[in-house]
Amino acid sequence: MAVPKLVDHDLRRAELLAAAWRVVRSRGVEGTTTRAIADEAGCSLSVLAHFLGGKDDILVAAQKAVYDRIVERAFEIGGDLFGLDGLRAALEAVLPLDEERAADAHVNVAFAGAALSHPRLAESRRDSHRAIRVHLLNCLREARELGELRPGVDDEVVIDDFIILVEGSTLLSLVDGWAEEGRSERLSRLADQFVDQLRG
Repeated sequence: MAVPKLVDHDLRRAELLAAAWRVVRSRGVEGTTTRAIADEAGCSLSVLAHFLGGKDDILVAAQKAVYDRIVERAFEIGGDLFGLDGLRAALEAVLPLDEERAADAHVNVAFAGAALSHPRLAESRRDSHRAIRVHLLNCLREARELGELRPGVDDEVVIDDFIILVEGSTLLSLVDGWAEEGRSERLSRLADQFVDQLRG
């Protein structure tokens, strides 16, 4: 009698979401189908549906997973850094400075465009932004406790500017080809300038 193969549910789900990211990156959200994701993942439609549900469920889960991956990277890069060093590390994590981060940013841009006409996707992005704000607020609280911030810094304004810097530079870099040559150096310089203007 054959022994049923044990499946690591979380691992399999992560693999399927990664396949969804690859399809979104190559086809855009509108061109993404469950069949294309299943083919990319090398599984059947029924397996895909079992782990992730229908297309809308998959898109929402994939969008959330991209943000979770970016936030997790910020913690990994930041490590034991606190305050403004932690904030700088968060910028390092989310700007498209290398192939991996550019790939995540590319998928993020695709989801941002699709969210204009996809209410569930838009709400998922808002939830993800709220989660990122908590992380950034912690960095600013630490910076204030360490005496690093200049007087009059408004945390909410700083976080708004952080998100605008990231989303704007990502769009310009990946869609318009802005500063393709030397992009990494230019983005790093912008990140340094952003943090430096907060210092006391």
